[in-house]
Formats: sequence, C-alpha cells, structure tokens
Amino acid sequence: MNEDLNNLHYAPVREYNYAECFEDIQYNGKTLSMSERKAFISGIDSFLSEDLELLSIIKEGVDLSCGDDEYHQLLKTYYSFFMFTTLARIDIMVFSKYFLLANNNYEKRIMRGKLKVILNESFKKIYGFNKSSDKKTEWHKLQRFLRFFPEVINCQYQELTSLLDKKSKGFTWWKEERNAETHLDAEALYISREEVIIESKVMTETANLLGVLRAVNSFLWNIHACILNDLITKYLRGELKEE
Repeated sequence: MNEDLNNLHYAPVREYNYAECFEDIQYNGKTLSMSERKAFISGIDSFLSEDLELLSIIKEGVDLSCGDDEYHQLLKTYYSFFMFTTLARIDIMVFSKYFLLANNNYEKRIMRGKLKVILNESFKKIYGFNKSSDKKTEWHKLQRFLRFFPEVINCQYQELTSLLDKKSKGFTWWKEERNAETHLDAEALYISREEVIIESKVMTETANLLGVLRAVNSFLWNIHACILNDLITKYLRGELKEE
C-alpha cells in the first residue's frame, strides 16, 4: 500500500474533438453483409466485457454512503452520471446485438422498438428536450459543482452544452415510437412494427446516440482526473490521513 502511495501520478486532463462525436451519421443505403454483421456482434461482445467490468469497479470500489457535505454530493452526482452512461451503453449494445441475431422480422421489429425507447430515454436523462426538464437531467446536475473545477473543464462543459442543446432540438429521438412502445398503444405499435426493417439503418441511427455517450464519457473522465489530482495534491500536502 505504501509503495503504491509513493508512486502516485497526476492524471492528464485531455482535449477532445467533441464536435466530431456529434456529427450526424446518415444511412447511405448500404446493406450489412454477413461478415459485417458477425464483426459488429463480435465488437459488441468485446465492448460489453469491458463495460461490465468497469461497471463492477464503479459499484464495488466507490463508497458514497458516508458524508453529505458538498464534496460527497459532487461525488454522488458524478458517479451516478457515470454509472448511467455506462449502463445505457451496455443496454444499447445488448439490444443491438439481439436485434441483429433475431431470426424473424417480428422479433427484429420488437427489438428495434425497444432499442428506440432506450435511445430516447437515454438522451432525455442525459440532457433532455426542453427547458422544463433541465434541472432533472444528469448534465445539468453537474453545473452547480463547476466552480470547483479549472477553466478547461468549464470551457469543455460549455462547449458540450451547446452541442447537446443543438442535438436535442435538431433530432426527434424517435419520440412517437417511444410513446407507442411505453404506453402499449396497439394501433401505433402496429404501424411502427410494420415499418420495413433495414438493419444498417437501425445501426446507423443507434450510432448517433453512441457518439453522444462517447463525448459525455470523455468529459466525465476529465472530471474524474480533476477529482483524482485534487486528492493526490491533498495527500502529498499531508492533508489526508491513511486509514
């Protein structure tokens, strides 16, 4: 333990091309080949393994039960957000995998419908679609803690806020499909599930939210770096006691 503490290293706060993650990916009419489908599923399995391990580390390695001061409120807000984005990505990949593996059209249509619910609800929880829900979103819960972070984090937050706001207003996020699926509106469900299945189109649409998640997660890693660096500085100053 002491050897580990004697080899502490500050984590870098990275610059990211966030705008690149928000570029709309348009369906180009291409049909997925069998080899592309297998490669896609294999890639999903690989990412799932990594994300499930990360989720386990988050759940087991962080004790937020003690303390309700502002610092612990920051940690709770941060880890809650990070856990949500990780879970959302896992769920999206699982539904994408079984959408591709489904043996008949109706199975595919059900998986496509449930996938659109996750896409809609995930963005809704991350940023939302209107001002009335702003304060409830994970993104806006972070805002009150920004004064504790350096200018680079505040600038990245503002940049991402602009990109998220533009995305929320320039994209429907399958609201009608989400409503039909969650409220079990039989007529609307029938119409939705009669829509022709195009695998590559569904995967392309899914990639739009995965891009948003990639950008948000990159920012959250920078938040983590700042928290870690602050703890290292306090430890080196002798402000933290070893348990």
